[in-house]
Amino acid sequence: MYRKLYSIPLMGLSCILLACDPEDSSTSTATSPSAEIVVAQVGEELIYQTDVERLISTLGPGLRSKEIGDAARRDYLQSLIDQQLLVLAAKAHSLDTVLTYRSQLSWKFREKVVNTYQAANINARIAVDEEELRQLFGEGNYQQEKLLSHLVVKSLEEAQNLQQQTEQGADFAALAAAHSVAKNADRGGRLGYANRVTATRFAIPAQVFANLAPGSVSEPLPMGSNFQLVYCLAEQEGNFADYRSQLYKDVWREKFVAAHRALIEELAVSFELRPFLPGLAILMGKDPNEQTYPNLSPEEAITPLYVYDGGRITVEHYVESFRRARQIPALGDSLQIIHSAWQLPIPKTMVWEAAVQTEYNQTTEMVRWKKRLEAKLLILALRKAEVNEKVAVSPEAVSQYYQDNLDKFRTHVEIWIEEILVDDLDQANELRRRLDGGETIADLSHLTQRHAGAENRGSLHVHSYQKAIYGNLVDHAMQAELGQLVGPVQVKDGYSVFRAKERNGGQMQSFETVSKRIEAILRVVEQEKRFNELVDELREQYADQVRIVEEALPQIRLPAQQPST
Repeated sequence: MYRKLYSIPLMGLSCILLACDPEDSSTSTATSPSAEIVVAQVGEELIYQTDVERLISTLGPGLRSKEIGDAARRDYLQSLIDQQLLVLAAKAHSLDTVLTYRSQLSWKFREKVVNTYQAANINARIAVDEEELRQLFGEGNYQQEKLLSHLVVKSLEEAQNLQQQTEQGADFAALAAAHSVAKNADRGGRLGYANRVTATRFAIPAQVFANLAPGSVSEPLPMGSNFQLVYCLAEQEGNFADYRSQLYKDVWREKFVAAHRALIEELAVSFELRPFLPGLAILMGKDPNEQTYPNLSPEEAITPLYVYDGGRITVEHYVESFRRARQIPALGDSLQIIHSAWQLPIPKTMVWEAAVQTEYNQTTEMVRWKKRLEAKLLILALRKAEVNEKVAVSPEAVSQYYQDNLDKFRTHVEIWIEEILVDDLDQANELRRRLDGGETIADLSHLTQRHAGAENRGSLHVHSYQKAIYGNLVDHAMQAELGQLVGPVQVKDGYSVFRAKERNGGQMQSFETVSKRIEAILRVVEQEKRFNELVDELREQYADQVRIVEEALPQIRLPAQQPST
């Protein structure tokens, strides 16, 4: 009936127990619970087949069971059983009665209901047709693409001087390489193709972009505290298909904003929303220059700012809305306060009331989501009280860890190399022959298959921690003698011929520098150990309250890559 979970890695157990994150965008099936298959029971709580399948869908490959068939199903089910055991323990400690828990649960649930209800109602109002996108493509000059380069300098005077040199025939790429402070200076300041919209990301105004013809250079343009000159190398016509997805997103976003505003205004009229002047006066009396959240007396906190049929938006609700959103509320000025109220608390309150009126907050989908949220918050509270606050790391343990793992505390190594990457060994050998014959990597960089390698003329900057990106090229570059040609060597994505030009870093960090980091590492290890011990204790303590429906296990669907038998 009951077995321990062995095949899921121990250090990942707490991650798995919180994997069914109720704050994700997905939701469980709206199937009635009575029509679902019960696979286990913990106390009075039922665990359904769909609960297990939802958990499986949230787990990455590293957290999935190493078992197959029913053994894997038991592992996943055990994770949900452990969740419920932790919830039982949290309730036994009365953590479900703590005010912060109840407030957090109420607010997060309200946010979920508001967001999903308004999305469902607003999405139904939005339609974007193909002709509309094509019209925007034409009117927005998306079809006009220009190949641009820029050079960035620190003063207007220097920018003007360089502009004069370009007008007198100086090579723009050479000027950029010699004078620009931008990171792409060694590539002649090349930015690539841009259209009117994407050019603004490079601080190029739309009108300046429109007037740049191939071979022309802009006037000096402000770029933060610096100034830039922009040079147009070529022009081409863009393809609608390349922009369709972004155009759709832009149009949809604009229509969503308009539809959302219309919905809130409709609801405000329907609920007869109206301001309450005493509450407005309280906020007008608070100092707007403090740039913080105002202190409210109990009487001020409960005073309405707005009233409507069936409820009120209090002064405290107004302030708390901005605190939760990590924004500063408007204070002091009545017009700014009213404007701010229409940005956060009013829209959310109106949508919440509409959702409650239609009983959307009581749907199976929302009730199940709230259950998952309750479990998550209670587990976090229990972990804090019974694990995190009871774990201590001694200075002696920190010092010993440092001595035992000295190599882990060297600084990261930076390596500057020049390289050509190809996918054929014979081609790599031919490259090596040509390089030995006097040709340079920069000369042959157009042959490389490294992303952006040709644009960078073979230059590559790697770090010792980037093995996930560059594979064993990092190891070869770490060991290579500076200045010596290496290869061909087989690396990730092909065969590499390279030369390490410069290498920095790798120094041992002092104990004082890393002691806090070591303490944090050891604390996490000890907390995970204590957490797993707690789960084992609860499995024993509540063993008689756990029931697994053995005949229902085969109904749980496993991932396609995980054998079912």
